[in-house]
Amino acid sequence: MNEFLRGNLESFEDGQEHDLDITELAVDSLSRVVSERDDAVNGDSGYEEEIDYDEDGDYDDDDYYSEYEEQHYGEERADFDEEKLTLQEIPLPAEILERYSFLSELPHGVAVMGGVARSIAREIITGEREPIRDIDLVNITDEEGNSEVDYDTLDALSRKFMPDDYTFGHGIENDTVDRYFKTRDFTVNQSLIKDGKLIISDFAYNDFQENIIRPTYFEHPYDGDDISSRLFLKALMMRSVLSQISDSIPLIEDMERPEYIGSFDTALFLNKAMSRGAETARVFTEDLADWDVISEDYAGRPVALAKALLEDVYAFEFRPSTDERFKDIQECEDMDGFFIPPSMLRYHASDPTIRRAIAEYEDSLDDSVDNGEERISGYYTQAEYDDINRSSAYDDDYDDYN
Repeated sequence: MNEFLRGNLESFEDGQEHDLDITELAVDSLSRVVSERDDAVNGDSGYEEEIDYDEDGDYDDDDYYSEYEEQHYGEERADFDEEKLTLQEIPLPAEILERYSFLSELPHGVAVMGGVARSIAREIITGEREPIRDIDLVNITDEEGNSEVDYDTLDALSRKFMPDDYTFGHGIENDTVDRYFKTRDFTVNQSLIKDGKLIISDFAYNDFQENIIRPTYFEHPYDGDDISSRLFLKALMMRSVLSQISDSIPLIEDMERPEYIGSFDTALFLNKAMSRGAETARVFTEDLADWDVISEDYAGRPVALAKALLEDVYAFEFRPSTDERFKDIQECEDMDGFFIPPSMLRYHASDPTIRRAIAEYEDSLDDSVDNGEERISGYYTQAEYDDINRSSAYDDDYDDYN
């Protein structure tokens, strides 16, 4: 007993009585909580109407989680969930089969996905041609994983049609039709070219007609839920590309700007946009400014933005993505910098003929650079990428100041 309590025995006794009162109160409160919980479980309280049971008498928590999800994630995008996913098949027109002659070389069960499938779907539905970068193939199996094509054949197809991916160990992967269509990022990517037909979801068909870029239920099940910055930037870049080839205005729907978009992700997608050409990069920076991702000062100025971003992402290097710059010179001229190759077989970065064509095409565009800083049209040269990586917005501002 400390000296203060020894001199104040009355206070000590009062303290003991007070502590007992608190203890009794705590025990009583806990007893009531336990009793209320037991009553609720046994249906003896006023809360029994809020508890649902299934036919076997077990507690059904679906209603609870539905209410929780709506409060914390927003309203479910039920109109786009997998239960409403329906597919239709459209035979490929003769013009498409002739232009994409490599399709006749694919064995039964091997399908074209990605940009080529999306571009073919857009042309069939809207008459507009979307720029193509490379070929992506997928081997469609049954639900048990059984394949119509053997491993050696798939390996040979990967080496021939996906040489750049194959170099890095990424060949043709297996998937089922059901899983493929339920795991796309955007509705317009719910497109597949298989066995001479376009297989497309009704969601994709409708959004192609309306020129809408919309995330799938798989990527974005609840309205108001924050999406990844990369998915958002991918949508913006897609819009930048489509705005140049479409008669209507591409619309981004069912997604909002993420609260945080890092400089690395912005630099990554700016690099992708620049690989598609100066015009795409300029439009992309304007879209970034419209969505308050970057300052208005950098709208239409991709090189200036690239230099500024390097101040925040020191380990990043802007460089040409050769697999995104395949082009036929005549078709580039006809389509204002975009291309639809007569035969995708030859359009790979590993093809030396295409490398030479790219170099010659770039050499003829050196006069398109505005004031030595921003290119107006054409494709960025290696020298321009080197200049970006050597300098930065800080260095330019410092030189101007001095």
